[in-house]
Amino acid sequence: MTDSRARPSSRDGALATVRDRSRRLGPRGWALWSLPRGPLAYILVIELAAVAVIVSALTLGTADHGWTVAGLLFLGAVTHAEAARHIERIRISKVDRPFIDLKSMWTFAALLLTPTGPTLVLVCGTFAYWWVRNGRHHSAPHKWIFSWATVVLGTAAAGLLLPGVEIGTLLPTAAGPLGLVLIAAAAIVRWTVNHGLVVGILLLTSKERSLRRHLSSPADTLLGLGALALGAALAVLAAASPWLVPILLVPVIMLHRGVLVDQFRHAARTDSKTGLANGAAWSEVAAKEIARAARQDVGLAVLMVDLDEFKAVNDRHGHLVGDEVLRAVAASLSAEVRAYDAVGRFGGEEFVVLLSGVDPAAATVTAERLRSRIGDIDVQVPTPIGTLARVQGLTASIGCATCSAGSRSVDELLAAADAALYRAKRAGRNRTVAADPA
Repeated sequence: MTDSRARPSSRDGALATVRDRSRRLGPRGWALWSLPRGPLAYILVIELAAVAVIVSALTLGTADHGWTVAGLLFLGAVTHAEAARHIERIRISKVDRPFIDLKSMWTFAALLLTPTGPTLVLVCGTFAYWWVRNGRHHSAPHKWIFSWATVVLGTAAAGLLLPGVEIGTLLPTAAGPLGLVLIAAAAIVRWTVNHGLVVGILLLTSKERSLRRHLSSPADTLLGLGALALGAALAVLAAASPWLVPILLVPVIMLHRGVLVDQFRHAARTDSKTGLANGAAWSEVAAKEIARAARQDVGLAVLMVDLDEFKAVNDRHGHLVGDEVLRAVAASLSAEVRAYDAVGRFGGEEFVVLLSGVDPAAATVTAERLRSRIGDIDVQVPTPIGTLARVQGLTASIGCATCSAGSRSVDELLAAADAALYRAKRAGRNRTVAADPA
């Protein structure tokens, strides 16, 4: 006969699971609190500043008309969000770079039509709605709150450039070159403050401290400013005839689909585990660099980097930890070379690096520096059972092939680097071997 009190019932186990999940999802369980003091202080200051700006705008604001307009724009933003919800869920799930929110057009239109207070309340409302409908499935709460704070501060900064006027007054009186400059400046300020604050936390928390690597691409910047330009057009339509506003939803939804196509194109060229270029994309870049080297009469090199005994990492710690190691190696290689050099993953534990404008001696020095950087990697991954899987002391074998003035094709360079890599493996691993330049 057994004592039923000796084992928890399935109901008790389920309740314990729910309580544990609540602790993890509640504010105390957020990963925010595990950040170092610097990034944590940065985030909290930004969020407190956003709250202070909202309170100040609502306290000092005197106009009452803005609430009706903000409410109508909120309905438009909700309609927009629901119409594009399926597309946006795919975009969020596949995005591996800063997410460009096309729904910012509604809050920017509000900034041109209402005082700052109602506009900031509209920002809060749209963020809350999208979180409930979609964001909670794809983002940690503290990240979502920080994104909200950056948008609030960016919007408030842009509002400083615009006079607090009655609805419909700003756009007609600002028509002409001065109005264009005023609205364009507000859009640029909003984007710059918002994006700059996000880049700031990335620089504080990422191992890659290169500003250039964290800035949005020119295409993403143009997309973000384009959404704000649509907001200006929306404000013009709303000031002229609110009934014309729904017309804008058609090109906006098509813009969403166009962005999704571009995102799929980017994903097709990117290795999903490391974020590096895949083999096909890297070869395309390498071919262009070889052609450029021939025109400019400069040398270049290809490095084949293979992690030694990587199978032992997967066998001991599992493939999830192995994937984290691959990501760490990818980040180290990218951080160690110049921004215009090309790093790719060819599959498994093999990486390839294209170095532009180098001679054989410089290429070998860079290869040794990469090998040393890989040896310094220390990956620590929490396991489901509460322990910490740690991987350090990695070694790599590197094959180096060089050419002068584009004298060899991509395939020839890869074949030469691959042959040099195998010689490094046969010689005992953890070394760099250079192929014959001839």
